[in-house]
Amino acid sequence: MLAGLAVFEREIFWFSQDLDNLQREYFPDTGEPILFHAHALRVPEGAPVEEPWGTLSRTRRFELKDRVYGILRNRRAVLFGCAVEKRLAEIRKEDPYERAFEDLISRFDMFLSRVNRQAVAEGMEEQRGLIVLAESSYQKVIVLLGRRLRERGTRWGVLHNVSDVPLFAPAKDTRLLQYADFCANAVYGRYHAKLTGDFDLIAPKFDQEGGVIHGLSHLTTDVGCACIACFSRHGRQMPFTSP
Repeated sequence: MLAGLAVFEREIFWFSQDLDNLQREYFPDTGEPILFHAHALRVPEGAPVEEPWGTLSRTRRFELKDRVYGILRNRRAVLFGCAVEKRLAEIRKEDPYERAFEDLISRFDMFLSRVNRQAVAEGMEEQRGLIVLAESSYQKVIVLLGRRLRERGTRWGVLHNVSDVPLFAPAKDTRLLQYADFCANAVYGRYHAKLTGDFDLIAPKFDQEGGVIHGLSHLTTDVGCACIACFSRHGRQMPFTSP
């Protein structure tokens, strides 16, 4: 399972400032940047909580979590996510992380193609995208996979709008990767833990056009799955707007 957000360069400052402001509000005595991590904020009452989140009550932690999702919902960003059912990956003999990455990079490229068609029609400059991931044990594998996908394309076609191989950075050093963690946590909660609250807050932000959701995929053996990703993929247009 992978998820993240696409943000235009001029918006990065405002996303970062929003988390900086939340840190100053909830931790006024902490000068160093705190790593915002969704899992730490949703720990149940009575369970061990990593610092500095343990200094907040469960109510305050959940309040802060909802405010981060509120930023994702209200600021200018487009979300992408892919949930891969482990059983399907085993049947297809695919690594679920690699499969999800190929799916997301293809969806990101298609999103940029639509953006660029609109830009050309309006006489504006085309855009190219960079993909930045949090450092992990998959880093070497993803670098090689990313290079292959740029050179040969994905199973759906050649990439046209991704400028370079994936870049990696420590999540603590960039607020955008911390937002990506919240996206991934919401998708994981929806598809693996049956927790829908956080996902529902950001569901309208997944890339979509004309009522068809392009930015979210659910790879599953359940042909009758009626989640918003599967429903859209089955060819039925479903307008999804904020409640």
